[in-house]
Amino acid sequence: MRSIRGPLRSADAELVDAFLVAAISAVLLIRIYLEATGYPKLGGNGLHVAHVLWGGLGMLVAIVLLLLFLSSTTRLVAALVGGAGFGAFIDELGKFVTSDNDYFFKPTAALVYVTFVLLFLTVRQVRTFRALSPEENLVNAIELSQRLVLGRLGESDRVRAVELLRRADQTEPMVAALRTRFAEAAPSTGAPSGARRLSLAASRRYAAIAGSRWFGRLIAAIFILDGLGFVLTVVAGLALVVGVLIGNAEARAAFDETTAGSTVPSLIQVLAGVVAGGMVVAGLVALRRSRSRAYRLFELAILVDLLLVQPFSFLESGFVATLDVFVELALLATLRYLDGQERRLAISHEDGLVFASGS
Repeated sequence: MRSIRGPLRSADAELVDAFLVAAISAVLLIRIYLEATGYPKLGGNGLHVAHVLWGGLGMLVAIVLLLLFLSSTTRLVAALVGGAGFGAFIDELGKFVTSDNDYFFKPTAALVYVTFVLLFLTVRQVRTFRALSPEENLVNAIELSQRLVLGRLGESDRVRAVELLRRADQTEPMVAALRTRFAEAAPSTGAPSGARRLSLAASRRYAAIAGSRWFGRLIAAIFILDGLGFVLTVVAGLALVVGVLIGNAEARAAFDETTAGSTVPSLIQVLAGVVAGGMVVAGLVALRRSRSRAYRLFELAILVDLLLVQPFSFLESGFVATLDVFVELALLATLRYLDGQERRLAISHEDGLVFASGS
């Protein structure tokens, strides 16, 4: 086996996702709690224990857990605790970018949002800029072999390990040995934990809903309405411009009111809205020929809105814009699930054709 240079990447993306979810949840819960309780101060006699300190404590606990223990459960706990700690830390950002330590500094929401977006994009780039190397696949399979020793190997773990080994260097003797070991091991039959049972039940429920035909039609209807709204907006905008060109006084007044105080951010928002709307319309056109392509175009439209429109919404209205982001994230997760379903159906269809031609 050749020597490996540079850090090895993990095939398990769930931990980073858990970190981000915990961090975002911490920011929102802190803001909701402080608003509901009138922003109390922990301390007295001139002292105030800011929650940035609790954030530092959470990140410290996460680091110590990762240094002391090896289990996958500990890594998940560290991701959640560390994420919550980072959320508590970043929530105090307004205090550290203003001369008067203003926690209520309005652009804080936009800065926090951009921080999470950049973190997400960086992590995604590290994951996807190239496929895992044969060495990285083997090391990740070895990581899963810990569950063999502990007797906690689930069927999904076995499938994932076999897939990792299939992509590893087949001349490496350890690959064949691990493949045999995973094939012979009996999956764990122990009762899953309460959290695991809840997670499995939620996943099955979500799959049952998202996999139904009516749900796919509902998603299509949402984007049809979105596309219709975009087309009507474009038509209204063109009518306004034509009215200005022909010298209509009312059109001129409306145009001046719309563009009053126009800045570069508002221009970016308009252009991003046009791009996103165009992708929605393109997705609707593609929907009859290829649902998978339509879903990907809808995903791109949502990503454009999340990355180019929503930061300025946070800058303008603060954390009130969070609700729109949650709705779009839910739509994004749903579209990715539906696209995955389409891909699995396509693979099954191809396998059936191959089997039929072979027989």
